[in-house]
Amino acid sequence: MHHRQWRTALLLSLVAPASIQAQLTPNHTQQTDSIPNAGWRNVAVGAAVLAATFLVDAPIANVFESPHSASAASAANTFDKFGEMTGIGVVVGGLGIASLVTRDHHVLSATIRTAASVALATGVTQVLKYVVGRERPYVDPDRDALDFHLFKGTPSGTPSFPSGHSSTAFALATSLGDAIDKDWARVALFGLAAGTGWARLQQQQHWVTDVVAGAAVGIVSAKFANGRLRLLGARAPRILLSSRDVGVRWTFPLPAVH
Repeated sequence: MHHRQWRTALLLSLVAPASIQAQLTPNHTQQTDSIPNAGWRNVAVGAAVLAATFLVDAPIANVFESPHSASAASAANTFDKFGEMTGIGVVVGGLGIASLVTRDHHVLSATIRTAASVALATGVTQVLKYVVGRERPYVDPDRDALDFHLFKGTPSGTPSFPSGHSSTAFALATSLGDAIDKDWARVALFGLAAGTGWARLQQQQHWVTDVVAGAAVGIVSAKFANGRLRLLGARAPRILLSSRDVGVRWTFPLPAVH
C-alpha cells in the first residue's frame, strides 16, 4: 500500500475465488497509480472548450437547415445506425457469441468491457439530458441554441444535450479500438463514430455542442470502464477471468492516513 494513501479492494467471485486471487499481484497499487487520472483541472478545461463551442452552435445549425441532397440524407441515415442501440446490440451480441464459441477470454473480456462502456455512457447521457434540458434544433423556433429547462427535461420530451447517438457511438469505437489495438481499426471505428455525429447534425437533431459533449462522454466512459483512465482518482471495477471463474476487483482512493 502507498504510504500516503489507503486503498480498499473489493473482490466479488462467483466460483472458486482462490484461482482469481492469484491474479491480484502485490504491485497492483503501483499499476493503478500509473493509469492517467482525469482530475478537476481536466474537467475545467473540457468545460471551457465546450463553452467556446457554443459560439458556433447557431451558425452551423443554420447551415444544416439549408436543403440538402438525397445522397447526403441517405448517408446520414446509414451513419446514424452506428449510434443506435439496435446496431450496438448486434455488435456486442456478436462478440458475446464469438466468445462462447471460441472460449477466448480476451474476446469475452472485450465483450464485457464494451457493454459496460456503452451502458455507462448511456446512463451519464440520460442524466445530463434531464439536468440540462436543452431543446433540439428542429424544436427551437428562433434557432438560437439557448433554450434550456434546467432539471426539468424539455416540454418536447426529447432533450438534446448531450447527443446519445454520439456518446454510444464513441463509447463503442473506443472500446473496440482498445480491444483490437490496431491503428487501422481505431481510424475506421472513429470514422464511423464521427460520421454518426455528422448525421445527427445533418438530420437537425442536435447542436454541435451536443455532439462534442456526447463524444467526450463516450470516450471517457469507455476509457474508464476499460481501466485505462481514472476519474478524480477512482478506478473502474476490474474484471478478472480464469478458466473457471469470473471475478471483479474494485479499488478506490480513501483520505490519507498519516
